[in-house]
Amino acid sequence: MVFNNIVSSPLGSLSLQHTLDLAKIYLENASVAQHSDIALVLCHDTEVALSQAKKAAKRIEDQTVRKGIAIAYIELGRELDSRGHGSEAQVSYKKAEKLGVKAQDHVQQSAQVPDPKKNEVPTNTAVDPFLGTVNAAPPSEGKKRQGNFIATIPANIFAEDMHPPTVMAKLPEPDERLINTPQLAYCLGLLKDSHELDDILEPVARNWLQVVENDEDEHDRLKILAVDVVRTFKKEEIKDAKTVAEVVCLAPVLEKDIFRDLLKSFYD
Repeated sequence: MVFNNIVSSPLGSLSLQHTLDLAKIYLENASVAQHSDIALVLCHDTEVALSQAKKAAKRIEDQTVRKGIAIAYIELGRELDSRGHGSEAQVSYKKAEKLGVKAQDHVQQSAQVPDPKKNEVPTNTAVDPFLGTVNAAPPSEGKKRQGNFIATIPANIFAEDMHPPTVMAKLPEPDERLINTPQLAYCLGLLKDSHELDDILEPVARNWLQVVENDEDEHDRLKILAVDVVRTFKKEEIKDAKTVAEVVCLAPVLEKDIFRDLLKSFYD
């Protein structure tokens, strides 16, 4: 099963500073990666490390640390922007703002810092992106137009009014290990459509939402798990029907960019 193949992250054993250093390494490599898919994987790894750092920083009332994490999120957003992933970039910018740093303010401040090496011949030495002295690559000019493909479904396929199957999945506590992909899909589905489902939810689901909705770290953890499932699925050379069905159940709750990434794996 794809979900069971995801290796639990050892990040929890690292110190806060080492976790930030790891995020920096991932982002530096993403910025110089020529292959877009590799860059996006590294950006995802950066996000995982920053999410762990942010969780650790909750226990520390050090504004310098919080600002460092915020700047890291901004640099991650700029990298995603430069790769044409604007929606994911906006998520990073919002996380930075919640930590007290606005992306626009940081970019303006960075532009005012004189670069002593401006006239030197560039080298391959990486510059620390968290110091705010690096000008990220400009956003890609123009987005490729997406085709307006509309599929017509024959009416006789759904001739009967079939009731959807009831999803029976245990809702996990924050940070609790999930059991399988359907459970993950159920959690993300509740979070995605919580306002529309409020009147029909069972008390257990409603109580779970009240606990989890305001827990940004838990949101990040669930989304990162979904991305990991898709990445693991793409790496598998042999994809049997059971594995495909397992991953497809995530499709309705994936973010747009990740959904497109999953979709490509079926026709690449």
